Amino acid sequence: MLTGVSLFAGVGGFDLAMERSGVKVVASVEIDKKCQEVLAHRFPNSKIFDDVTTVKGSDLIGSGFNPSKGIIAGGFPCQDLSVAGKRAGLAGERSGLFWEIARLVEETQSEYFLIENVPGLLSSNKGKDFGVVIGTMADLGYSLGWRVLDAQHFGVPQRRRRVFIVGRRASDSSSPAEILFKSDSLRRDPSTSQQTRQDPARSSDQSVAGTSKVFLGSGKNIANCIPAELYHHGSVVNQDANNGHVVVHQE
Repeated sequence: MLTGVSLFAGVGGFDLAMERSGVKVVASVEIDKKCQEVLAHRFPNSKIFDDVTTVKGSDLIGSGFNPSKGIIAGGFPCQDLSVAGKRAGLAGERSGLFWEIARLVEETQSEYFLIENVPGLLSSNKGKDFGVVIGTMADLGYSLGWRVLDAQHFGVPQRRRRVFIVGRRASDSSSPAEILFKSDSLRRDPSTSQQTRQDPARSSDQSVAGTSKVFLGSGKNIANCIPAELYHHGSVVNQDANNGHVVVHQE
């Protein structure tokens, strides 16, 4: 059985999703006292930590987290990334808490991670902040993929788009794609055009002329995957604001 940790847990959105997927949630990190009360009531078997900046990987493991069969999930604060804000990006005090996710993933060597944020992450600081996020996690040894999903296609009566980044240790790019997609959505079958209009995402594994070992796709509609073994420190990610394309250049 997979064990799970929920960072920036709130009232337990990721906790509930993991629980419903058969993951045993052993720890939740949330600083808001009222949210902690909800978590304690809804997830009595999960140990609650109050400050992500003081939690150590050893604390999570001591709570029952098994890194070799574990997933760390979290939606770090979006205020500095949202297009509605001042867009301080990862340099901001709140959205800069992304680094705590990276730290805990590194300290635990978790098999999987799942990160969520607003689509503004893709364009923050002209795409460089998103490049920092995926570059940091790839440097930690993870193959990863990202995809923008809209809550209106999952039974929620509102348009709520979020980018999800999935990573797995020492895996090729197909593993994150398998997590982000159902098998049917990977088929390019014209008969599924109606479904495609509702959920137009596609997996991309094509190299781009002029770059090497690169995966390219629309930041709006396509899940992009990068194998860890094809990434090295110093790669650059550019965000094209006109078409949403994200390009990873190997230097």
